[in-house]
Amino acid sequence: MSNIDWSKLITKEMKNAASAAQFLAGSESDLAARNSAAAAQILRIQDRVDTIGYGKEAGEATEEDVAEQAALINNLKVWKAYKYALGKVATQAAWPSSPTWPTTPAIPEIAAAPVALASINA
Repeated sequence: MSNIDWSKLITKEMKNAASAAQFLAGSESDLAARNSAAAAQILRIQDRVDTIGYGKEAGEATEEDVAEQAALINNLKVWKAYKYALGKVATQAAWPSSPTWPTTPAIPEIAAAPVALASINA
């Protein structure tokens, strides 16, 4: 009778597979976090662009509002390009071991952001 419990056997291949799965999960988690952050920024910028658009339609927008909207439209394009590039990361040959991440764009300051106002009113 043997003292070895063969049902508990863990081979080197099993350890390597578990390690690779754990590494993949970490890379996927990082990608998901970056995608969520990008989606939040796109939503935030788009909301302000739409709000200023309403002000323009109503004839109430100032020149500063129009300039802010133009700048934000450029920011929106950059963030959408970033999110698109994130969608290509998992197709890289180096995925998931050493992907080349796209550069995260600058976060635009939006003075009338609902989040900023919510903290003031709290």
